[in-house]
Amino acid sequence: MKKRRSIRSKWVSLALVGAFSITALLSGCGADKQNTPSPTSDPNAATSESPDSLAPVELSYYYVAPPQKNQQAIEDALNVITKEKINATVKLNALDFGNYEQKMTVMIASGEKFDLAFTASWFNNYFANAAKGAFLPLDDLMDQYAPLTKSGVPAKIWEAARVNGNIYGVINYQTMAAGQGISVQKELADKYNFDWKSVTKQSDLEVYLEAVKNGEPNKVPLEYSTASDLFNLNMHGFDGIGDAKSPGVISLVDSDLKVVNQYESEEYKGFITMLHDWYEKGYLRKDAATVKDVSSDRKVAKYAAVMPAGLDYDSTSPYDAQGKLKSITSVEWYDKLITKPIVTTSLASATLTAISKTSENPERAMMFIELLNSDPEVSNLLNYGIEDVNYKKVGENKIEQIKDSGYDPVVPWVFGNNMIVWQNQNEEQNMTTVWDELNKTADVSPILGFTFDVEPVKSEIAQTQAVIDQYLAALSSGTADPEKVLPEFVAKLKTAGSEKIIAEKQKQLDAWRQVNGK
Repeated sequence: MKKRRSIRSKWVSLALVGAFSITALLSGCGADKQNTPSPTSDPNAATSESPDSLAPVELSYYYVAPPQKNQQAIEDALNVITKEKINATVKLNALDFGNYEQKMTVMIASGEKFDLAFTASWFNNYFANAAKGAFLPLDDLMDQYAPLTKSGVPAKIWEAARVNGNIYGVINYQTMAAGQGISVQKELADKYNFDWKSVTKQSDLEVYLEAVKNGEPNKVPLEYSTASDLFNLNMHGFDGIGDAKSPGVISLVDSDLKVVNQYESEEYKGFITMLHDWYEKGYLRKDAATVKDVSSDRKVAKYAAVMPAGLDYDSTSPYDAQGKLKSITSVEWYDKLITKPIVTTSLASATLTAISKTSENPERAMMFIELLNSDPEVSNLLNYGIEDVNYKKVGENKIEQIKDSGYDPVVPWVFGNNMIVWQNQNEEQNMTTVWDELNKTADVSPILGFTFDVEPVKSEIAQTQAVIDQYLAALSSGTADPEKVLPEFVAKLKTAGSEKIIAEKQKQLDAWRQVNGK
């Protein structure tokens, strides 16, 4: 991620990811009408203690975002607020997508001290880190120091953050229910008379990609980066168990919930065969398999299409749900939903904030998380910067960003509850309430709330991850010929222990079903 504020692109899926046909089997859940924090919530509810009674501390906060020229000014402004409210200063450590995961892996492995970090099912692996004790359990801390944060997320969605019964990451509440589809630049789709509304599957995009390839030498038809995976599980009717890239998923329409290896499925083989054909035709960058970060290319609207795109519904205005693409690229997009919106564990766990086990001030870290999730001043400062310097207010809860102001992190799903984030000038006014309602009423995955304990197969997880790191980008970018490379990939996964992982996932899932009457 997530998707308006999601995992949407992986940048998510911007998994983001991560995560996302659908389902005669899925049962709709009733509306869960828990309150969500709003700009009128009491931001001082983070602690009953007076800030004056608290010793001053500094918190280190690591998150993923493009480097910002005026980062220090934002940090200084933030610390004026946090000193007053929780007697803490916060050191902001923003790292781009190309470096974040590696940095966090090294810090966690070495036991380096830090307080807070962005984590996800698809990036800086939440489930693996929680299982190995990298993060603190947060249930008691949240009950005591972050009541608005807890009440701001529907109870069913909190279940997606549980590992062995405990919550180790605070969910950054945004679009948790999403279908999957495609996004295309409006101007180009209109220019080439592309009937985007008729798209029912990803292969329908090819006529548009071909037109862009032949007619737009300065554009790349299809976006890809190694931070994402074009093979989206939900797009192809699967839901992941644990890490979305780990072998072992279930089909959303299989009542037996048999765990299968997605990399051996007909869906995967067919998809990467199509991508290889597209790569050979020039629809992806020749160096796609090594592209780590597309943020700079997005700013100049270099990519003509994005898939998979996590969407709430089709855009006829158009409304841009694809990771705020319009605000990032300054061009309009058409969004076409292909699969029905659904809440899955991978989507609900696509954006979280964790407290490190090395934190010396976990109570104060949780107080800061409460501010992120309940105080609009804090949330909007981190999202948009300083008023009249980085943005202008153009309505009560709407802003217009100032071009080249030195601060534009474009990652609202990193910073807490998106219900209290003001809307960008390019976004529809009513979308916050739309996705909030959808989160509460959408169908849910049959395994929502099941979390996989990796401990029995942690060696196999590490070994298979090494194989995935070796092969996945080449296959997912279309670079590798699947007829030659896919069998080798699958064979090496088996040697690394994929079948043992799948068997363990099945064992745990069966036990969970029995206990929960699923």
